[in-house]
Amino acid sequence: MKQKSIYERYTLKQQINIAKQAEAMETLNSELKKSRELAEQLTEIAKQTEIKTGDTNAMSLRSSSWYGTKVQQQLETTENRNKFLEKEVNDTRKILAKAVHRKNKSLESWHKYEANKQAIKEERIDQETASRKRMIGKFGR
Repeated sequence: MKQKSIYERYTLKQQINIAKQAEAMETLNSELKKSRELAEQLTEIAKQTEIKTGDTNAMSLRSSSWYGTKVQQQLETTENRNKFLEKEVNDTRKILAKAVHRKNKSLESWHKYEANKQAIKEERIDQETASRKRMIGKFGR
């Protein structure tokens, strides 16, 4: 079995790293989407639970206030989570871009290495062929 070159192994390692980063990116994007949807739902709930003017009693005001406070706390928590996830998505995107760049560079190095190896092999064959021609020329057929 042909032994893989260091360049080929490094390129494969980079491809694995890219796959892991892409998976992490996908997970973060789905979490961010869910979190944004939750924030929208909480905003709608907050709009619906505003205290309405008119006939209300103390118990109704107290429960509306308590419920509104809880919704606002959840909304604030969700918005903080969204900011955190957006930062994580941006950081992961940068890491993924760097990994792709490293993979492309290693792939380029691998191709250069393979081309150099092939050129050396062809040069060796040319030298052997030239050597054989000289031998035939010296000794005749």
